[in-house]
Amino acid sequence: MLSLPLLKQSIKSNSVMWGSMTGVMTLLCVQFSSLDMTRSLLFTIFYGMMTTILPGIYVLVTANKLLASQVDRGSMAYVLSTPTKRSSVTFTQAFYLVNSLVAMFGIQTLAHLLVNRVKPLALGELAYSSLAGELTSKMILQVNLSALMVCIALAAVCFMFSGVFNSTKYSIGMSGAFIGVSILANMLAMFGNLGVEGLKNFKYLTLCSFYDYQSVLAGSTDWISKLIFPAAIALAAFAAGRLVFARKDLPL
Repeated sequence: MLSLPLLKQSIKSNSVMWGSMTGVMTLLCVQFSSLDMTRSLLFTIFYGMMTTILPGIYVLVTANKLLASQVDRGSMAYVLSTPTKRSSVTFTQAFYLVNSLVAMFGIQTLAHLLVNRVKPLALGELAYSSLAGELTSKMILQVNLSALMVCIALAAVCFMFSGVFNSTKYSIGMSGAFIGVSILANMLAMFGNLGVEGLKNFKYLTLCSFYDYQSVLAGSTDWISKLIFPAAIALAAFAAGRLVFARKDLPL
C-alpha cells in the first residue's frame, strides 16, 4: 500500500518546511533549557505553546499540499495515471505526515535530553512551580510523547480536510480555522491555569487540552489516559479523509 516514489516526492517537496520548523523548534528548546534567563519558562512558553504552535503551522501547510493542493493544481492526475491507487496515495501521504512529525519531535527531544544531561533542570526553578527534584530523561520523553500524540491528531484533522475538499482555499481555510482556534484556545487556557479564572474553560475548545505536561512533572499517570482521546480522533480523521478521497469525484 505504500508507494515509495510518492513517499520520496513528498519528502523532497516538503523538506524545506519540515527542516525549518524542526530547526526552529530544536533551537528554541535548547535555548529555553540551557540559558539561565529562560529556564524558568521552559514549560510555560516552550512546552506550553511552541510544541503545538510550530508543528501546527507545519501540518496546516503540509497536509494541504499532500492531497488538496495536488488536486487543485492538476498534478494528482499524473499520480493517478500510474498504477498507484487512491488508497495507496492516501496511505502514503498519511504515513509521511505522521512520520515527519515523529522525526521532528525525535530530533527536538534528543537535543533536550543532551542539554538536560549536561545541565539538569531543577523543577523548583520553573515559574509557578512548587515541585521538587530534577527534570529526568523519562519526564522529557513522556512530555514530548504527549505533545506528539496531540499534534498527530491535529495533523489528522487537517489531512481529513485535505482529502474532503478539491480546492486549496477550502482545505486550508478549514484547516487554518481549526488550527488557529485550537492554538488560541490553548494559550488562553494556559493563562487560566496561571490564575486568570475566567479563561480556564477555554481548554474545552481545543485538542491541546489532552496534552498534559503538568501531570508528567507531578509524577502522575493522568497524561497516559488522556492520550486515548487524541489517538482515537487521529484514527477517525485519517480514516474519514481516506474514505472520502477514495470515493469522491476528482477534477482530473
